[in-house]
Amino acid sequence: MAERTEEHLIRAARNDAAYALVMVERPETTRADLCLLVRKLAGAVNDVASVADLRGERLNSPAAKALERALLTAFGQR
Repeated sequence: MAERTEEHLIRAARNDAAYALVMVERPETTRADLCLLVRKLAGAVNDVASVADLRGERLNSPAAKALERALLTAFGQR
């Protein structure tokens, strides 16, 4: 479930970024529109940063560290 949530957050952030790039090129886009876009993008950046933090926690879990040690032992340290 966490993976689906992460995928959703990342997809939403990409969509928000694409929308912002389109809107910024439109002459009729107002300052208020741009402020709303910045708030939305800031939220998306925060969501993606949270995903990165969560993935980092998983990469640093005891199971992940044990797997890393096993792989380094099996394939030699590079």
